[in-house]
Amino acid sequence: MKTTDTSRMVQRSNRIRRMFVMIIPAVVVAWLIWLGLIWAFQETFIFPRFIANRDVAEQVPDDVEAMLLPLDDGGHVESWLLTPDTGSPAPLLVIAHGNAERVDSWIDFARRQRNRGYAVLLAEYRGYGRSDGSPTQKSLVSDTKRFIEMASAKDGVDGQRTGYLGMSIGTAVLAQVALEQPPLGIVMLVPPARIDSFLWRFGAPSFMMRHPFRTDLAVQQLDVPILICSNAQDHIIPLDHGRRLQELALDGEYLEFEGDHNVLFTPDEAKRRQEAIDQFFDSLLRPSM
Repeated sequence: MKTTDTSRMVQRSNRIRRMFVMIIPAVVVAWLIWLGLIWAFQETFIFPRFIANRDVAEQVPDDVEAMLLPLDDGGHVESWLLTPDTGSPAPLLVIAHGNAERVDSWIDFARRQRNRGYAVLLAEYRGYGRSDGSPTQKSLVSDTKRFIEMASAKDGVDGQRTGYLGMSIGTAVLAQVALEQPPLGIVMLVPPARIDSFLWRFGAPSFMMRHPFRTDLAVQQLDVPILICSNAQDHIIPLDHGRRLQELALDGEYLEFEGDHNVLFTPDEAKRRQEAIDQFFDSLLRPSM
């Protein structure tokens, strides 16, 4: 009897062993295929132009100056500049939008700031809206730097008084820009601390990210005031990203609002955030209104 039981246990053990021998290689192969797909298609998720480029208007608004940046391989990137009629050079706000937006998404905000005495640069990304090319971390940063130089050279713009405002991935773009062209202050709305960390959500190591956008490293080198605004119910950028950036920043202030990634839940919260942004920039840039 004992021999029979032992034999059955050995047989069962062998079956389990053979099953693992078959399953483990299949799992490894499936994981490697998955990693290959992530490597090949990561730009589709980081820069979802299929969302941003819906219903692109052919005409630029009448109150906007379209600034065209030629690309080496043909085509151009189109950013927008709005300038106030104040009679003296105006401080410059540079706005970098989220990855599922276009410059058009921020036109109302830009008009409001222009009416408050600011020149406003709405920086566009390659492949978005009316712009050619394909977006990468390197191209977004280099293009934005050149647009800031172009805007600062305009009559009526005071390039010495510059503030940056980024939304989501736009905060990551402007953090990298600020390392070489530091502004007087930066507002970061729902900022990711590092884009490469999101790969772990999909079972992939962070080193596979071609566009890591390490804002967590940048803020440790930026000796300028930074206002960080996170949303408590954000399902895309967890709160710990904003809190981490505030801990790392040399001069960081952290505010939290009731809202999801792209929307605040009440008019009072929207007003509170807008007032915080206005006060932050007014104290640093002092526009003529």
